[in-house]
Amino acid sequence: MNRATIRKFPDIERAREHYLAEVDRVAAQGDVEPTVRARREQKHQEALAGGGPFLHAEAEALGVTLQQIIDTVLHARREAEKTEALAEAARIKAKAVIRDAGTVREMQRALSGLR
Repeated sequence: MNRATIRKFPDIERAREHYLAEVDRVAAQGDVEPTVRARREQKHQEALAGGGPFLHAEAEALGVTLQQIIDTVLHARREAEKTEALAEAARIKAKAVIRDAGTVREMQRALSGLR
């Protein structure tokens, strides 16, 4: 069972600062580990170039053509970009709602929409 945590703030601006920071913290929880992100970027660059050591090794390991790996990497990148764009839009929207909120409850709701 989830338990609500009640926080008290000295004023609405301190609450706003807290919830704006929380939006960024929650959004960052979905970030990929830096080494994984770097490897994905390397594979994407290789796919754009028509091949490279990572993609050749992957094709060989899986027993498929290099073109199949290139197509897979490029498709995965497009899908990841769509997902990241939606997440970024949600983060920006939540922060806008928090900036305009008149109550802490409204701020909490905006943050809850990200989880």
